[in-house]
Amino acid sequence: MARISILVLILVAAALGQTSADLNAKYPSVAAFRVRPDVLMTAKFAPDGQVCEMALEKPKKNETGLPSVDSFSKQEVRSLVDELVPESQRGRDLTKRFSGTIEGLSVTTVYTYENVLVHVYGARDPVGASDKLIVITWLARPCDGSRPPTP
Repeated sequence: MARISILVLILVAAALGQTSADLNAKYPSVAAFRVRPDVLMTAKFAPDGQVCEMALEKPKKNETGLPSVDSFSKQEVRSLVDELVPESQRGRDLTKRFSGTIEGLSVTTVYTYENVLVHVYGARDPVGASDKLIVITWLARPCDGSRPPTP
């Protein structure tokens, strides 16, 4: 009898698993844009509807489920920034020679332009640094209507 009760409890628990509706009710939904086959972008929007922040990353696995390279090369960072925020939109490059921080194994590089900031977050390992996340923030478009970010 105890075995049957345990089996019934397991089946009930499995049947009452989380559904799409359950998750949507509990958590906000996030849309991602596939900028390239291996690059996903999420965006935040200012109250006026214009994009105010973009975050780009590479999934650890590709669409087939196989492991993929999940870091950006310096060339990919430049290419993605050029594609998503052309020079005419981002303004002059105001980046200083040493623009970033190293804290433990975390590396942050900041590219400053007249209209946007580009933060590249990565990690250091024995081989070198690997850039994992690119965040592009518009200086004149705060996401929540508060004061703009400072360069």
